[in-house]
Amino acid sequence: MKEWPLPNWFEELPEGPVYTRNVPLADYTTIKVGGPAEAMAEVTDWAQMAALVKWCNAHAVALTPMGKGSNMVIRDGGIAGVVVNLAKGLDAVRVDGNVLYAEAGAANGTAARAAREAGLEGIAFFGGIPGAIGGALRMNAGAYGFETFDRITRVWVLDADGEEREVAPEFLAPRYRGTALPMGWLYKAAEWQLQAGDKEEIRKQMQEINRARSTSQPLHMPSSGSWFKNVVRDGERVNAWRIVDEAGCRGMRVGGAQVSEQHANFFVNAGAKEGTPGTAADFEALSQMVEAQISEKLGIVIEREVRFTGVE
Repeated sequence: MKEWPLPNWFEELPEGPVYTRNVPLADYTTIKVGGPAEAMAEVTDWAQMAALVKWCNAHAVALTPMGKGSNMVIRDGGIAGVVVNLAKGLDAVRVDGNVLYAEAGAANGTAARAAREAGLEGIAFFGGIPGAIGGALRMNAGAYGFETFDRITRVWVLDADGEEREVAPEFLAPRYRGTALPMGWLYKAAEWQLQAGDKEEIRKQMQEINRARSTSQPLHMPSSGSWFKNVVRDGERVNAWRIVDEAGCRGMRVGGAQVSEQHANFFVNAGAKEGTPGTAADFEALSQMVEAQISEKLGIVIEREVRFTGVE
């Protein structure tokens, strides 16, 4: 595995967080590939996070937040700059009346269960989305006809100076699988206005979501979740797996990376089960092959939902 040389800024990082160099990142992702972080910061509160955001922006050092590591592929050379694990100390979830508050590092499933236990409906679909709130906010994650921003009333961010701001949801221009968060800013938390429901009915709804996932998705294999965005064809949105399937790409493989036989919009790390894990390069090559075949056979330019980050 590649190792980063000691950066000249490492000893100047702000006090508070614990910093570690050359941390392998594969195990921090759900797809289980990727090189090391040049530096990883263990941040325990938002004051430390704010200071780190301000310092990195002021010194032109890249800052990469990570929650649960889904929906991302870290390239084999790793990530330059500072990687921050948001899941420790930046993951509060609480309910006040019909309002649910969740911070960026909280797991989506944790937020869904908190709402369920409070007898609130409106975000049960979060139980079927792996990952953390910060990623869900950034990409306006969705499933089963619902999206993250559907019921959001308040959003908090850290700006490039590390200052906390409350912004209106419309400021972030939420769209299908995306938002317009300014460069250098970071999602901190959001509030959802939910409605009272029957706790047992919400539980059944979440159980049905999990049942549907377990029967249709390759949950037994490392993956990043949905690979491509759904496609608009003839004025209608078509599930991406149908497009991949129509192009004849189900089961296609490069090295340890494979288009799932079970769900054609999941790329799985088949090599991990065989003792020869796929690499980020395998997944990027496979994605390019699938995209080219879809373009050639169907005349469709399909967009990735998954995000590649880092250096080759």
